[in-house]
Amino acid sequence: MIFKKKIKTFKDEQNHISVIENFSNLKFFTNIIKNIEYFVFFGTLLGLTRNNNLIENDDDIDFYVNIKERNNLIKILKDHAINVDLELKVNKNKSFLQIKNKINNKDTIVDFYFYEDDLDEHHLIEKWNFEGGTHIPSKHLRIPKIFTHPIQKRDINSVSINFPAQPIYLCEFLYGKNWHIKMEKGTEYTINVIGGKPVLFKFKKTLFGKKKILI
Repeated sequence: MIFKKKIKTFKDEQNHISVIENFSNLKFFTNIIKNIEYFVFFGTLLGLTRNNNLIENDDDIDFYVNIKERNNLIKILKDHAINVDLELKVNKNKSFLQIKNKINNKDTIVDFYFYEDDLDEHHLIEKWNFEGGTHIPSKHLRIPKIFTHPIQKRDINSVSINFPAQPIYLCEFLYGKNWHIKMEKGTEYTINVIGGKPVLFKFKKTLFGKKKILI
């Protein structure tokens, strides 16, 4: 994900991770967290929904997890010898957890975003999202529960993965009506959260450099 303010993460030290390595990571983590409430989200959801595979050059695996499961998740990770660095600055925010895992001697990255399901009858509230953590309520994602629950299981390349209830509608909610068209995040587009909803801006080249335009 693209952060609006510079916060040190494991990604600052990351080497290129292939789709095969990322999928190996996805397979491992979906197996060890299968008994907690989670589903794939953000770029991981987008790739699996659009391509039936992960996105080439994606830098991580993204999971959405019920915040009530946070302590259970940390225990599971530690039980499987995954280093959970709670001193990493981003991990001091209770709405987010980033860990790294060795695949082929490379540090792969997994991001866990924690949503709250009891603050709003019709929406999940998630406070980290595209903005990289904020205390401003209008910047918190408000995701319609009808898109996410009940959580369903899907088999992708013989791996059982938790999906939201309506992945296509959710991808459109997150990435706009052209979600099925491939674009490069950070260079072709960025996303801001406005009034609880994600809004996609496309970068357009001008004589004065790049500027964001709403699409």
